Amino acid sequence: MHLSFKKLSARGIPVPNQIDCKKHKLYKFTNMILSYNHHFITTIFFANNNWSAFTIAGIAVLTLTLLAIFILNFRAAKYKQKIIALEQKLLLSQMNPHFVFNSLTAIQSYIFRNDPYQAGKYLANFAKLVRLILENSRLEFITIAKEKETINHYLELQNLRFGKKFEYSITIDPDIDEEHHNIPPMLAQPFIENAIEHGIIHVSLNASIQVRFQLVGNSILLEVEDNGIGVEKSAKFNQKKRDDHQSLATRITHERIKNLKKAYGKSIKMSIVDLSKKSEDKKGTLVSFLIPAIHN
Repeated sequence: MHLSFKKLSARGIPVPNQIDCKKHKLYKFTNMILSYNHHFITTIFFANNNWSAFTIAGIAVLTLTLLAIFILNFRAAKYKQKIIALEQKLLLSQMNPHFVFNSLTAIQSYIFRNDPYQAGKYLANFAKLVRLILENSRLEFITIAKEKETINHYLELQNLRFGKKFEYSITIDPDIDEEHHNIPPMLAQPFIENAIEHGIIHVSLNASIQVRFQLVGNSILLEVEDNGIGVEKSAKFNQKKRDDHQSLATRITHERIKNLKKAYGKSIKMSIVDLSKKSEDKKGTLVSFLIPAIHN
């Protein structure tokens, strides 16, 4: 008589999914333990008709079974978390090539215009930003200080690229500990890029971008606000140009938020508001992230 995961499941005992278990070497080992112990119990009971020995052996096999199931579930959870971490890195990597291409094009433009000072300044900032992006993309969470540094380099580069067309500011709530409050890296970056390339690029005067970090209860509120043409008009322009980058950034960010919830149980709320819909006196877009506070 052979006792297996299939028979345990048939008897109403919860066991890990076999497809997941086969990913681990413990699967065969656990089945071997179950078979051996069942044979051991049967031999003791039928050879000696000894209820005491049967009880002890029964407790032993139950303990081993539960331990094996626990280990398999633990290993499966770790495996799942590694997959999610890899997906996070992949999603982050999809955001970067577009910006890298534009930055190198801007450096090339300065060189062609025979402006070595600006080309050198741009290249130095670009190198710092690439280093930060590479460092941050390996981490699930970074300090707000590190995120601020990354955003600042990014905005400075974009401002140089567009001939200082816009003003920008990064403000942090004094109640936030920049070195100890953590958030996922680069949540704001694709929306800052959208604000520049699809929003304020169409504004002739006083274009601005504001990035704000505020402490709201036990959460961090991260906001990106611009005074560009707004989401609705921007969508019409993109439709004419067949530019899907803006919606791609939104989709990738939604995937990242979903994966973070799977891995860590942290629910991040995101909203995108066309400010012209809220007030006739306002224009532009407000992107908000409400992130549960994470301390290092």
